[in-house]
Amino acid sequence: MLRGGDVKELQELKRQGLSIQEISHLSGFDRKTIRKYLADDPAVQTPCYGPRPTKGSKLETFVPYIEQRLAAGAWNAVVLLKEIKEQGYTGQYTVLKDYLRPLRKQARIVAVRRFETPPGQQAQLDWGEFGHLETEGSRKTLYGFVFTLGHSRALFADVATDTKIAALLRLHEAAFQELGGVPREILYDRMRTVILGTDERGETTWNPLFLDFARYWGFTPRACRAYRPQTKGKVESGVGYVRKNFLCGREASNLADLRSQMRTWVWQVANQRIHGTTHKHLFSAWQQEKPYLLPLAGRAAFPYAAEETRKVSRDAYVSFRGNRYSVPWRVAGQEVLLREADSQLLIHRGGERLAVHLLCSPGTHQTVTVAAHHEGIPLDVSERGGKTRILIYATKAELPVVEVRSLLTYELAAAAGESRNESRCESEGRHGC
Repeated sequence: MLRGGDVKELQELKRQGLSIQEISHLSGFDRKTIRKYLADDPAVQTPCYGPRPTKGSKLETFVPYIEQRLAAGAWNAVVLLKEIKEQGYTGQYTVLKDYLRPLRKQARIVAVRRFETPPGQQAQLDWGEFGHLETEGSRKTLYGFVFTLGHSRALFADVATDTKIAALLRLHEAAFQELGGVPREILYDRMRTVILGTDERGETTWNPLFLDFARYWGFTPRACRAYRPQTKGKVESGVGYVRKNFLCGREASNLADLRSQMRTWVWQVANQRIHGTTHKHLFSAWQQEKPYLLPLAGRAAFPYAAEETRKVSRDAYVSFRGNRYSVPWRVAGQEVLLREADSQLLIHRGGERLAVHLLCSPGTHQTVTVAAHHEGIPLDVSERGGKTRILIYATKAELPVVEVRSLLTYELAAAAGESRNESRCESEGRHGC
């Protein structure tokens, strides 16, 4: 019996006009066999092979839940194993790992379906290394900040000497001003100033300061999906475009000169071109998208203050500008981050907001306490300060033996002492002893 591929090959040779004898010579099959499979006999069908039916797996019941978690970005097999075990899964880790392996591979090589966002809906941003700045013997890396609107592809670009959160927030606001509004959502990769990591369920843990910034301007941050860097391709191609078009052969006298040249290039070159994918004039497309952006409404810049690290005292307080503020007692002895915003002191640690206090009025040595912070605080009297002493418990056999005497013995001893004293006074010629 011939396989399906062999039969299709015979049919193709016949379609090309070859005779049975020529087909037999080329394929090596007997002429009777060839005639059988090339005959218009419905009883002779081309073999069709498919995947073998799989045996029942312990994982089968949990596949819908796993697919749901993968769609949410939770690809960690250890996390998924813990979750499905809580739901009754009794299989092994290797079964789950083998199930995920082809899905991970497919996620990396699957053809990319271009996703066009509606106007005002989304923007993407990224950092790229653009070179170095040398001044007075020191050398600093120059980082390019590229912010691209998803619909029109209009971009904003600038340069900074670091990628810390202060520079990130400042450049966000500069992009909002230049592009005339705020998109409803912004897509990020796993930069530490925005995303601290993932929790035990594989969910994104956002930097609380950045979340405050996003709420202030009204946009929703989105994390680039794991194993799918293509989801942020618009801005990453923008970084490459800036490198190839703007930086190529560029010279600048200082950082301010470079930033000025970049701003001119953005509006006279980058945003005036015909985009290679959309085939639209970027400036015209941006003008059409701008009314859909969230309006700035004359809002002031986000009240950002640099974070300060403090160590929580043993009695669950932190000191800030000469005053003390309570925190939950469970973080006593640990380091926390303090930030001032809108006359408030924000205290957080590891992405968790611990406390928010109104700042004290001018003055020092004030204490602000939230009773809930100290509820259930354990008291350990064994650690109280004081002098170190020793207490020894002696057995009865070790105690000293005290002789029991009559009171008369002590009276006679006292009389003898007085007599000796008088004799000494007489011999020395003294009176009134």
